Order: sequence, then structure tokens, then C-alpha cells
Amino acid sequence: MRRADGNSMIKWLEISADFRCNNRCVGCFSVIDGGQRMATGEVFRTMREGRNAGARWLWLGGGEPTIRKDLFAIVAESRKLGFERVKLQTNGMMLAYPEFMQRCIDAGVTEVNFAIKGSTAQIHDRLTRTPGCFDLMTRGMEACSGRGLPMDGDILVYRSNVDDIPEMVRVHTALGVERYNLWIFSVTDQGDKDLRAMVPRIRDVIPAVRRAVELRLSTREDFITSLHTPPCTVPPDLSSILFHASDLDLLVANPGGYNFRLEASPIEGGSFFPRCERCEMRPRCGGAREDYVKIFGDEEFQPVGDAAQRRLPVLRDVVGH
Repeated sequence: MRRADGNSMIKWLEISADFRCNNRCVGCFSVIDGGQRMATGEVFRTMREGRNAGARWLWLGGGEPTIRKDLFAIVAESRKLGFERVKLQTNGMMLAYPEFMQRCIDAGVTEVNFAIKGSTAQIHDRLTRTPGCFDLMTRGMEACSGRGLPMDGDILVYRSNVDDIPEMVRVHTALGVERYNLWIFSVTDQGDKDLRAMVPRIRDVIPAVRRAVELRLSTREDFITSLHTPPCTVPPDLSSILFHASDLDLLVANPGGYNFRLEASPIEGGSFFPRCERCEMRPRCGGAREDYVKIFGDEEFQPVGDAAQRRLPVLRDVVGH
């Protein structure tokens, strides 16, 4: 677990122990009974290696980690190893059940990241393709709020839910969610499925994000961050939403020993154009996603001439708690 620059230290270790899930979200390859998976011992070994590489914080993703029978053992072991924070990335359905919620707390979960796709059951359940998911997720949020567990929201932005972004932020902030990461839907690794029509244009996402910011529901500078939106696509007065993946010092560990730095993922960007060399934000830009450019071209990505007008904050720890 070494950084590309030779430095072995990382801050975050994200473990996707398998890709099973009890949802069937539009465009997601996770399924209830398929794909590679880490055995419990492999997860433990990966956590030890992460701690040796300097990771202080653990992010449990997937797939859906709450359907693993060894979840509580993994969380408890992570705390024994010295992880100060343990973030659970989840669709939230299992957290609606009080006994499960209590076991998460007893094991040592310190915060929860909910996968949000809509402000209503009609929108959310259509995209998760799981009737009742929204109701269970919001009950899970209420349970976390009642127990004092910090909550973040990951909003996956499809073309069909772009206009719902402000309402998603309003509804879930009222339930206790403290900040949001927006992810623009990607067709990377979608195999032979043609899902290009589901990818929104950045120029359509930004106005919806502006409306969410203008709700002024939080004074946090990092209240909303937007992934996959290079600095040149974001107006200067919305610079607080910019996200630079390398700031997290996060290593992703997948089954089979497939590990990578977050900023090296094709979902994070990587495409640059000759004109990008003239951009003053080039050192703080992850580039455009290749799949996005194939769909929409590159005209949205133009050099920034005055870096002082596009202040890109350095993320402290992705959640800011």
C-alpha cells in the first residue's frame, strides 16, 4: 500500500469487501449473490496493512456492507487495530431495524454515509429498483440522528434526478444529514449496456447545485462537494463545491488484492486536452472522465485564466467532522 510518489502514508482506507447488494440500482453492477468477495481474514489483513501504511480512518463500502454477516466483527477488529473513525457506506435499509442499529454502535461505527437518489419514495425507489427502500433509509437516518451518529449523503446524479438535487438536500438535511457528496453517474465498466442517456451534462447539474447551495441550510464550507466537475466547469462563486480526490489520501481495496488510489480511478477523471496546459487550475484538477467526453465531447472544459477567482479548498478529511 504505497503512494504513487513512493510515500507509503495514507489517511483513509476504503474497503469494498464484495459487490453484493440488496438494491438493484439503475446502472450498478452490484448484485445479491455475485462477484468476488473478501473473506473475513482478508479484510482483517487489509486493515492491518492499511494501519501500517498510516491510515487512521476506515471507510466500509461495497456493494452493501450491511448484508455481510461479519460486519460487526470487522468493525470491532478495526477499532482494536486503532482506526479512530469507521464510516459505514450504506443504502441505509438495515439501519431502520433497532437491533441492527445498536449492534453497529456497539461494534464501533462512528459515522454513516447514506446513498441517496431522490427526495421522495417515487424518485428514490425507481432508481434503486427496490420498493420500500426510501422509507427504510429515512428511518435509518432518524435512528442515526437519535443516536448522535454523524451522517453524510452521497447523491448519485442521473439525468432524471438533476432537478431534484435541491429538494434532496432540503429533505435529508431536515433528517440530520450534515453534508453531501454529489457523484455524476458514469457508464465506466457498464459492459454491453447502453446507459449513456442516463448521464447528465455538467452544465445542467451546476444550476441545480447552485439552487441547493442557495437554500443556505448550513454554514459549512464543505456542505456540498461535487465530484467529476473540473474547476473550469464551476463558476467562481461556487468554488466551495470543488473536489480534488488526491486531497483525501484514500486507498481503495477491492477483492483479489486490487488496490488503487482514489484519484487513479477512471471514475474520478484523468482526461486532459492540450489547452489544459494553459489552465491555472491544472495542478488542482483531476481532469474529465473519459466516458463523459465520449458522450458529450470536450467543449465544456476550457482553461481557467485567473486561478485567484477559483479558489479550490483543500479537503480536511472528506466529512469535516
